[in-house]
Amino acid sequence: METNRSALSWKLTSPTALLTLLLGGFMLFLSVNTTLHPVSAGQGFGIPSTGADALPWLSVKAGRDLGIALALFGLVFTRQRLAAGIFVLATIVMPVVDALTVVKAGTPLLYALCVHGSAALFGVLLGAALLRGHGARALGRVAG
Repeated sequence: METNRSALSWKLTSPTALLTLLLGGFMLFLSVNTTLHPVSAGQGFGIPSTGADALPWLSVKAGRDLGIALALFGLVFTRQRLAAGIFVLATIVMPVVDALTVVKAGTPLLYALCVHGSAALFGVLLGAALLRGHGARALGRVAG
């Protein structure tokens, strides 16, 4: 099996790889923090109730965040820049839904925008940076 050199051209020291790893590290932190400190993590997330009824949902959040972290680490370490860009852009739906959910539950809009809106904005910027330069090559493969 021949190795595709372009797939390995994404250096781990490149700004986009480092930012993707930083995002993965942050998601890992959120997962561990939510598992160890569910009440404070729930408050930081914007969940107005941190009682026993919120704990199962925080476990779901911790699992989701762990899955995102592992996927990001895997994509970077296998040098899959295009796939990482698509993944990051696809996952922007999560902070958008999170923001809408916590606002509906009574969290102030400004708080939701600061926490979850900033996550969505970071995802847009990182996803665009990861995909930059891949559009023409991807179209060439499809057309050719």
